[in-house]
Amino acid sequence: MELLGLTIEHADEHGSLLRMDVPEALMTPFGTVHGGVVAALFDTGLAVAIARRLGGEGRIATHNLNVSYVAFTRERLLRCHARVVSLRTAVAIAEGEVVAPDGSLIAKALGTFGVRRTGG
Repeated sequence: MELLGLTIEHADEHGSLLRMDVPEALMTPFGTVHGGVVAALFDTGLAVAIARRLGGEGRIATHNLNVSYVAFTRERLLRCHARVVSLRTAVAIAEGEVVAPDGSLIAKALGTFGVRRTGG
């Protein structure tokens, strides 16, 4: 998480809020945040939201991540708001939004994750 500039600002059973301070090396040659960086923020943010619902008793693996990009951004500070839509025995679905500091929408995502429960 440190390499990507990620910090968990808040996470509980209701969702997660991750902050990304985008490193210079992850900007495009055009001065915008690379789309893959936004996807990595979603992948982590959605997984953290699921992990908090599991309460430390499971492992999570991304099965599918669908990202819809709404706008380019030059802002190096991004936040991912994520929440769990469905948590079943072996599969979880989560959704989220990435926003710029002024609250403008950068992208939305829906992810499907495999869940392996380890405790009980």
